[in-house]
Amino acid sequence: MNKVSIIGAGAVGATTAYLLSNTEWIDEVVLVDLDKARATGQALDMMHGVGVSTSRKVTAGDYADTEDSDIVVITIGVPEKVGESRLVPMQKNADILKDIVPQIVNYSPKTKIITVSNPVDILAYMTYQVAPIPAANVIGLGTLLDTSRLKYILSDYFNISPQSITASVVGEHGDAQVVLWSQTRIGGLSVQDFAQTQGMTLPHDFTEVIAQRVKETAFDVWQMKGPNCFCVADAIKCLIDALCHSERRILPVSHLYQTQTGKEVYISLPSIVSRQGVEQRLPQLLNEKEHAQLYASCDVMRSYIDQLK
Repeated sequence: MNKVSIIGAGAVGATTAYLLSNTEWIDEVVLVDLDKARATGQALDMMHGVGVSTSRKVTAGDYADTEDSDIVVITIGVPEKVGESRLVPMQKNADILKDIVPQIVNYSPKTKIITVSNPVDILAYMTYQVAPIPAANVIGLGTLLDTSRLKYILSDYFNISPQSITASVVGEHGDAQVVLWSQTRIGGLSVQDFAQTQGMTLPHDFTEVIAQRVKETAFDVWQMKGPNCFCVADAIKCLIDALCHSERRILPVSHLYQTQTGKEVYISLPSIVSRQGVEQRLPQLLNEKEHAQLYASCDVMRSYIDQLK
């Protein structure tokens, strides 16, 4: 039996709940939101379809109703505003976490917590600081979705299945993220070598342009329709799937990392994820440029952490 509680019944939280409600290895989903009417409405909307679907139990409640959750997903947060210092919403979100995380752990001391709200790496680290549970059980969604976006963009460019592509985006989920081009493979070939097999000549700035597209595509979607909710929910479900089974999947998720100077941050690197949480962060054979970019990403994360109260 797997029980998942979702804190936040907005677009991402509700879409995730709907996906999980039709997943055979999830038995119960609880939605918690400050707007209790919205959470109740979302739950009823899903349950009204049980007569013609495979939906499991979805309810709305408060933190007491999340008791004994195997996994808790945090999707609430204060968004950034144009022209506002990034530190302002970070501090507000950190204050929110200080209020809700103790309640989560009080009712589910053995739970695993997934942070989704942005900036996800900072908030995952703050959750780790507040939650009296092992670091292995505090995980940020990190660059899991960025990696999926990279595979989609490459599959579209080369007209090849994304399942035939091995790729990873690491570091910060944001402007300082790093595409590991040295490890990107299409059918076992480097991107350049695969392009040659297709009679394609790649532009000299191909990697820079693609990496920038991966960063910007979420904002493009936001301008078209508002919140990116379907792809985010897919990524959350993928991570929950790994946490509910013992397959030991390798996923680029945000987890505790010690920098060269000995300071702690949360950043994404490919890690083994299972019922035990994040079991192991895998060593990466990065080239010199990628190492420099990853360290710069760590510095960005740490600079914001040092400014938070």
